[in-house]
Amino acid sequence: MAYQREQIFRKLIHLFTGLTIWLLSYILEKDILLYLILAGTLFSFLTFNYRKFYLLHKTEDNSLGTLFYPLGILSAYLITWNLPSYYFLSSLLVLSISDTLANFSGHIQNGNRWIRMFHDKKSIYGIIVYTFSAYLILYLLLPDFLGLNILFVVFVLLWAIIFETASMRGSDNFTIPAGLAMLFFLTYHFEVSYLLLVSVTVGLAAGCFLLFKLNILTRKGSFAAFLLGFYLAGIGGWNWLLTVLLFFFSSAAFTKLHHAKQRVKDIPTVRNAWQVIANIIWAAISLAIFLFTLNEIFILFFIAFVSAVTADTWASEIGPLLNKRCISLSQMRMVPAGTNGGISFFGSLAALTGAIVVSTSSYYIFFGNWNWAVIAILSISAFMACFADSLLGTFFESKLLRMNYFKNQKTSESITPNDLVNIIGSGTASFFYILLICIFQ
Repeated sequence: MAYQREQIFRKLIHLFTGLTIWLLSYILEKDILLYLILAGTLFSFLTFNYRKFYLLHKTEDNSLGTLFYPLGILSAYLITWNLPSYYFLSSLLVLSISDTLANFSGHIQNGNRWIRMFHDKKSIYGIIVYTFSAYLILYLLLPDFLGLNILFVVFVLLWAIIFETASMRGSDNFTIPAGLAMLFFLTYHFEVSYLLLVSVTVGLAAGCFLLFKLNILTRKGSFAAFLLGFYLAGIGGWNWLLTVLLFFFSSAAFTKLHHAKQRVKDIPTVRNAWQVIANIIWAAISLAIFLFTLNEIFILFFIAFVSAVTADTWASEIGPLLNKRCISLSQMRMVPAGTNGGISFFGSLAALTGAIVVSTSSYYIFFGNWNWAVIAILSISAFMACFADSLLGTFFESKLLRMNYFKNQKTSESITPNDLVNIIGSGTASFFYILLICIFQ
């Protein structure tokens, strides 16, 4: 009961702070208001560990919400600095009012249910009240061309819900204002199709939730896949997502087949967030650089990276199915198939096949034709990156395993040496592509 009183007190402080900033935004100059927000942020961080401010900061669940709160407001204010003020005020009040109402209504007991998307538990009643109040805020603060645009409002509300529910230790106090501000910034500066964005958001959310329920992805893995999927499809376009989907579904199918045929029970087939990130990180970076430069070479890098991780996964899953033994690169002798750093005939054939399939189909998806010389270079680059991954796994991964950081890991969601090896190994695909281009062209 004491904890609930303290929690209510902190939420009321958040509500009062948000409303005060809202009122001051109509009175003070932008620079002065920025200094006040910055001062409040510094005050929150400096007093966090002082017992005198226990009532302001500490919670039973070790939440960092009182640090995320001012940081989120400051970030939103800076992101929307050159935008009309109603964008910042909408982000601010959704955090201050909607999130507070969600917290209060979440403690209604009769008929309430709790869900967990990421880490923090959220209630069904709280989400409903949060959504309705956020809609009212958007309707009242935004101009008619936005507030009455149903698809725009639905798109913003969907992401407002995601920012609220995908929380860890109170991080929604940051993701709500900063995330909404970033959405406003992007939609203000770029012409977008809200129907497409709503469809992508809903479709990916449903698909990733299904992958979680089918034990293909962990909870955090499905959320990471959702964010990456929206980034690829919503910002890049469907062609960027289709290439990754070809890798993901083929790899997941071969993984399930491998474990089913070998009757492997002690090794999980479910992929966590770090495994998702390790496979897609270079592809995501390629898209970001392409958006800034519009240089087609980053499309080719993207294809090479995805082809490389496909080749590596196909080799890892198909090789042990068709070969009983393989050659160990470290020992230079035959060892059981599936040994880390081992190379087999069918594993190598699977790697080359995966590289060719993804390179060929992806090139056509992007360019609408087949340039077989470029496709051949992409395929060989991906295959060589797969071989580099095997070398790294043989001579580098064992050294990482002996490090205290990896020895002390206690959760299945932590990054592993194999994830680092995959990141470095797949990253060499661009190097091999450039090398081969210089040799043959």
